[in-house]
Amino acid sequence: MNILIPYYSRSGHTERLAHVLAEELRKRGHEITLEKIEVERRRNKWRLALPLLSTLPVLPLYLWIAPFRRWWLQHYPQPEMPIKPLSHPHVAAFDAICLGGPKWLYIAYPIARYLRQVEGLEGKRIGAFATFCGPPLEVFELQMLFEPLRQRIGNRGAELKTTLAISSHFHEFFFRHEMEYVFRLVSRLRFGRSLRSFTLDSPWGMTEVQRFCDELCNSSTQPL
Repeated sequence: MNILIPYYSRSGHTERLAHVLAEELRKRGHEITLEKIEVERRRNKWRLALPLLSTLPVLPLYLWIAPFRRWWLQHYPQPEMPIKPLSHPHVAAFDAICLGGPKWLYIAYPIARYLRQVEGLEGKRIGAFATFCGPPLEVFELQMLFEPLRQRIGNRGAELKTTLAISSHFHEFFFRHEMEYVFRLVSRLRFGRSLRSFTLDSPWGMTEVQRFCDELCNSSTQPL
């Protein structure tokens, strides 16, 4: 297959994952094109957080009430960020798209803009990969990112076939990366494992990479 891997990376973790996926897919005989999505202007982390502050009060409802969670993921305000002109603004020539970015509570702003701006997604097989600090928490991490992605991809006439979530073991907030220590504790309490056991360098991480590539390239894979 001819596969395009468009990705946005702020700290370098998603970029590394994109290159690992490219290498693995090339080993399987696929033709790979990497597209680095770049923002017009890099913003301070505190400015990035501002558009999401108004959504924080609903987090307890989101975490504990499933009907509200389903409604919220369809209606929450998704910020976007201007991106530089794409090398591949029309993707009809590719057989599959492997789209990646960090999790910024929900969809990273440049990825949201990419999905609205890129042309030729109709009928495409899509794989979505992401990095975030924490372990793979089903509700807070996986659903919060991939469900909105699935909806937006579906709205463009494409189909989300598979997803990949890898811990970066890195978080910019607050002043000395205190959030990273919070997620280390959450990983121990929820999974009984260190946060590093969910990173790309872990056996779990490489197994997940293999699974993701298998499912992306398998025509019988069902949508998530």
